[in-house]
Amino acid sequence: MSGADFSGSDLRGCNFTGATLIGTKFQQVKTGQSSRQVNMLIAGTIASPVVLFGSSIIFVHILSVFLSDRAMNFLFGALPVLAFLAEIFLRDSITFHFTQATNFFSIGAIATLFTVMLTLTVGLAFVSFSGFGDGSGAQGFFFLLMTIVSAIVTYRIFKWLIQSIQSYPGTSFKKANLTNANFSYSEVENTDFSLAVLTGVCIFKWVIKPHTQFTNVYCKYLYLEPAQQNRQPAEGNFQLDELEQVLTQFIT
Repeated sequence: MSGADFSGSDLRGCNFTGATLIGTKFQQVKTGQSSRQVNMLIAGTIASPVVLFGSSIIFVHILSVFLSDRAMNFLFGALPVLAFLAEIFLRDSITFHFTQATNFFSIGAIATLFTVMLTLTVGLAFVSFSGFGDGSGAQGFFFLLMTIVSAIVTYRIFKWLIQSIQSYPGTSFKKANLTNANFSYSEVENTDFSLAVLTGVCIFKWVIKPHTQFTNVYCKYLYLEPAQQNRQPAEGNFQLDELEQVLTQFIT
């Protein structure tokens, strides 16, 4: 689609992954999540736990058959602590390599995890109150502590789920060749430019809104004004981190 003119178009939800868009005009376009994508994300968030609920019942039934009641109680009692420790030691490593949950299935998995932890938290709270009601203060206090730990983990997973939905890329230019393309006055949001070629792109008065990705883009230089004026850098090519500094000034 080299030389095509998309000026003024609503490109929310469009997929240009791997496309050749040399010299293509994107003036005054709007990118980001489409209403259809948002509806699918919400539907997937709700449907994933429901679909896997049957599997969970089978799993619990198998555990009850092969494990004793004491082992079952210990397993479910220790689960919040194990999840909390895993969240502390592993989540930063995971998010470093995969900074955003950017596909439908990963969001569904997070939603399922949130549902499981929410159910577990409510169950532990019920057991805790029952322990206090039966006069067993030590048991009630222990399960109350487990409830608090489980609630903290559940809250963090909920925040992770919301962030994943909000950061889902709506428009994709991943691996696209955008050499000499014109994005003047465009509004870029929830857009994936990962591994794209941006050399010679005109970004006159474009606006970068949250959750736009420029991971490993290839760009020798940009133009900040039309007609290939105000070249950045003025001479040579971008050095390390220089491109990020130029793009940062357009982020709102």
